[in-house]
Formats: sequence, C-alpha cells, structure tokens
Amino acid sequence: MKLLEISGLTKSFGGVVAVNDLSFSLEKGQIMAIIGPNGAGKTTLFNLITGVYPPTKGSIVFNGRDATGLPAHRIATLGIARTFQNLQIFNNMTVLENVMVGQHTRSTTGLMGAVFPMGPVQREERKVVENSLEKLAMVGLADKAMESAPNLPYGRQKMLEIARAAALEPELLLLDEPAAGLNSTETRELVNIIYELRDRGITILLVEHDMETVMEIADQIVVLNFGNKLAEGTPFEIQNNQEVISAYLGEEEF
Repeated sequence: MKLLEISGLTKSFGGVVAVNDLSFSLEKGQIMAIIGPNGAGKTTLFNLITGVYPPTKGSIVFNGRDATGLPAHRIATLGIARTFQNLQIFNNMTVLENVMVGQHTRSTTGLMGAVFPMGPVQREERKVVENSLEKLAMVGLADKAMESAPNLPYGRQKMLEIARAAALEPELLLLDEPAAGLNSTETRELVNIIYELRDRGITILLVEHDMETVMEIADQIVVLNFGNKLAEGTPFEIQNNQEVISAYLGEEEF
C-alpha cells in the first residue's frame, strides 16, 4: 500500500530550481533512502513534504490525502514527523522535557484544561511522560531523562531527537542525515533503532551520506542530482547503475 506519493514535485527559489519534476512513491513499512551530492535537493524535498516550503508545482499525497502545501503543524497532525540535519534540541530543558514538548499536537485537553488541571489533564500528562520515557528507553537514554539536554554528547543528542520524533507516534518518519557525526558504535546503534522503528509500524524516509549504512538498511533508494531524479531502485540496482557511479558513488566505492 502506498503511504506517500510524490508527483511532479518542483520547487524554485527565484531562478534556481532546487527540486525538479520529482516523482516517486513510498510503500507502507518500507525504509527508503534519498541520496545524492550536496546541493542535490534532498533537504529541500524534506522541507516540501513537511510543509516548511510550499511546492511551486506538483503534488504530495499522504495516506490517500492531498497534503500539498499544508502548513507544518497540519502535516504533523496527519502523522508525519522528522529530525533535522542541524540538531534542534531545547537547551533549557531536560532530556525528558525535550521528548514531551513535541507531543502537543496530540493533546486533547485544550486551553481550559491546561489552566485548570483536573483529572483528564493529569491522566494525559502521565501518558505523555510514560510515552516519553518509553521512547527514551528505545534509544538508550532512559537513565539520562532528568539530565540537562545540552550536557549530552553529540551522538546522544541525535538519539534524543529521534526519540522526540518517534514520541509523536508517526506513520512516516523523515530522518535527515541521522548518521552524520556518529562513530561506528553509535552508527550501529542507529541502525538497530531504525529497524526497531520499522518493526513498530513506522515507515522511514531518510537522507544519508553514509553509503554503507544506506546499502544495509534501505529497501529502495532514490538518487537526486541537481534537483532531478537520476535513478531509483534497490541497493543492488543503485550500486550497479553506471550513471549513479559516475555522478555520485564513484568507481572505488563498491
């Protein structure tokens, strides 16, 4: 079943076309990687899917619903969450609070409930805390819940951001260069977390430059080059695609 359908997606910034007539679909339960050199349009694509930018042309259909041009907060309520290439950690909060804060899109108590906290508000707050702790345990940070978030090492902060996105219980999770800056041990942990997320029913779309990681975990790969789709296929097909090798991977990579 198609969860995400991208059709003819184009984004221009003045005279610069960052994404050009891009089409692909993502099946529910898949792990798909978007790869390509710097400036290929990968992060722009993520920003289009998550409502940061409106497209110049084309359509985005999520779970059978037209999500083209919807604002970011509406996209989040549909069931799409993301991490960022540059860490988005709240430095004045604890690790636990960083995970809790993202769950406001699921809140049902409203303003009056927040001002006058009664039973339903307290029960919802307990659920948010329990969910946040469970996601922290998934990424190996349960014992750091009450620590100040900026005190975590860089690799742990990246895991924290994944936990916060996962706490939204999304159907689709976009990971923007999750392995960047991680050592080999942390990268191995990341791979296991991505598999865990997939096993929980979350479909994964990731941008990544670590080709070893991409070739291990991706079911499908889309290759971008100067905003255009250069190729699409399985890891085996991409590794053996001469256009991709010439433009991006290089003969010595595989």
